[in-house]
Amino acid sequence: MRAEILPFLVCPACRGGLDIDAEPPPGEHAMTGTLTCRGCGAAYPVVGGVPRLNVAMDGLERVAQTFGFEWKAHHAGALEDDTLFGLTLDEDWAYFRRATGLADEDLGGMIVLDAGCGSGRPTAQIAQHGAATVIGVDFNDAVDEAFAATAALPNVHIVQANVFALPFEHATFDLVWSNGVIHHTPDAEGAHAALSELVKPGGLLYVWVYAKRFNPFRFTKDVLDALRVTRLPEPALLRVAKAFSYASIPLLKAYQLVRQLPGLRPRTAWGTRTVRPRTVRELQLTWFDALSPEYDSRHSESEVIEWFRRRGFGQIQAIEEPKVGVRGIRLLDAAAETAS
Repeated sequence: MRAEILPFLVCPACRGGLDIDAEPPPGEHAMTGTLTCRGCGAAYPVVGGVPRLNVAMDGLERVAQTFGFEWKAHHAGALEDDTLFGLTLDEDWAYFRRATGLADEDLGGMIVLDAGCGSGRPTAQIAQHGAATVIGVDFNDAVDEAFAATAALPNVHIVQANVFALPFEHATFDLVWSNGVIHHTPDAEGAHAALSELVKPGGLLYVWVYAKRFNPFRFTKDVLDALRVTRLPEPALLRVAKAFSYASIPLLKAYQLVRQLPGLRPRTAWGTRTVRPRTVRELQLTWFDALSPEYDSRHSESEVIEWFRRRGFGQIQAIEEPKVGVRGIRLLDAAAETAS
């Protein structure tokens, strides 16, 4: 943990300011220490260079456990390697630019929150493309891997905390990015509201959530949920995901052949992506990511747009591919936040 992050942090319990017992030299990480709240006196450890600020974790323990297992397995090489859910680094960045509407030069000077930083890959990319400060936050123990992957980047900070009790000053960030996160909480709209509070007036919020449409991965999860297979311990569930990935290859090949027929060829970027070649290792990560979460709510585009409106955002735009991704600009008139 670098001292430069202290001005951004508040106590997640009372929102008081935090002090560290042994402040590191500028630019260097404090690998251990204690953060103490000046208001309520609560103490939070710094372990492995990461401030540990998890509070209000009721109902989120299993979610943190499964995602921690997933990202630790990914970093250990047990799952996908050079890609992430089939996307290369360049494809990931093209998606970020399309989703936010920002060019690289727009990031200069920005303070950015990667809410649900997972692997840490997007956190690093945003920093490498010019943002002044990037804070990656997640509530699982794989923040250790995210920290290791980004520790050399002077403009990146990693924090362990959950979306319902984020330890940041309100109206702090020029951009809050949350890709595939809030639908894995018990209250996706509540999580969206919590993120909204962190966006500066004139700042940008982007969220992506599961769409209310047929998806073979989530349909299978619904079936296995009913059979309680998805309650297996993570190592056993990973074996199920691996078995499904091998079974998926011939089904995918058949699907690709069908989509080559006249009248059935993909006409959208999303359709084209569904017929791209996929490796077994990519499918293993995709299957585990689909089967393991305790929560996986699905939402319509109009529903998510309404969340933005309720929280006082304007210039709201749905990103057509992939659905459902929505971005908006927080209005300068704070009173608009109460509009319904």
